[in-house]
Amino acid sequence: MNKVWLTGRIASNLELYVTQSNKNLCEFTIATNRFTTSNGEQVTDFVRCLVWNKLAECLVKYQKKGNLIGVIGRINVDTFQDKDGKNRYKTYVQVDELEFLEPKKKDEPVNDNFSETPSEIDAPKDITYSNDDLPFEVPDDEDLPY
Repeated sequence: MNKVWLTGRIASNLELYVTQSNKNLCEFTIATNRFTTSNGEQVTDFVRCLVWNKLAECLVKYQKKGNLIGVIGRINVDTFQDKDGKNRYKTYVQVDELEFLEPKKKDEPVNDNFSETPSEIDAPKDITYSNDDLPFEVPDDEDLPY
């Protein structure tokens, strides 16, 4: 079984991209805390996450660096060769579900980094787009409970 549940703060600015195959994408990092077993000190881990399509749009539009979120997904490891021909690995959480864990402040505007026309990037073609058909609509600001 490959299932990950994380709660943490968004540690990087959010930006929406579109792949060559016209899929929306947001790659971001969340900071999660854990306690070491030897002395009980708190350690922060920075976990790379990838979210696609409508879920990516909603994340970028309504969240920003520093906000507390929950993610549910699975660990993915991509393998590639660097310019020297050595195998390299990129490990990340493929996000299937998001939960916004802090209420929006009363007069806080929608994220300034959100653009209706995302940037185009070259994304790997071998990644599985697992949440393409999510029954999730991006709500209007007036429809949000916070």
